[in-house]
Amino acid sequence: MKGVNLFGVAGAARVLSVAVLVTTAVGCTASTGSAGGGSAASCTYRVEYAGRTYLGSEAKGFVLGARLGGATVPACDDTPGHGDDSKRATPATAYAIKGVDPGVAIALKDAGDDVIFVDVSSGTTLPEIKKLIRGS
Repeated sequence: MKGVNLFGVAGAARVLSVAVLVTTAVGCTASTGSAGGGSAASCTYRVEYAGRTYLGSEAKGFVLGARLGGATVPACDDTPGHGDDSKRATPATAYAIKGVDPGVAIALKDAGDDVIFVDVSSGTTLPEIKKLIRGS
């Protein structure tokens, strides 16, 4: 006995596409493996300096410039319910990056040789900053 395809070839392809999308969507939901029932995300590496918030990004080959002054690495509680809720902000020292305006990006000595911090409100993209670094 021969089977009958009620959807036709195009219809069968659409049904298969929907099935794949539903399976993918289910696989991308957040897990709730913690005792608190919530999903915890890893904290972003950020620094607060001169009233601005800077996010950490990878950029190799930059040269530290002048010491700018005190900065703060905000506290991070990325594992709720694990007894680390008392972590406090950490003081740091901000440094200029040779060839880059500190209003756009800064560096911290302790952050590593390949991490810069980009001001989130500067509107400058990481590729633009990398060009400034190479041009210095």
